[in-house]
Amino acid sequence: MSAGKQSVLSEHKPLLPPVVGLAESLPKKDLEHITIEAIREHRRLRDGADALESSYSEQRSKSADTVGPSRLAWVSAMMQMHTQQTLLSTLLDVLGYVPDVPDDGIAQRA
Repeated sequence: MSAGKQSVLSEHKPLLPPVVGLAESLPKKDLEHITIEAIREHRRLRDGADALESSYSEQRSKSADTVGPSRLAWVSAMMQMHTQQTLLSTLLDVLGYVPDVPDDGIAQRA
């Protein structure tokens, strides 16, 4: 990715320069494979965070010094999901398109 293109993209969303450097050198077929894996991982993390959200909202902590283990687990899951989203966004920017993700038996959201 050229310096001009990266600076334009960086204004809109965070990029991971080390990932850009690694991904740019890959053949499109390999980069697409890694990107599809990242999409699947993001979906898995999203679904896990969604499942944790309902459990923490039902079990509010009564302590003022902690949000409680259920909410803490949800916050951690959300952080992991957003970290993966940044990686995925970077890969998609380098790839230049959103690849088709073959059906792998995981229920897809509408």
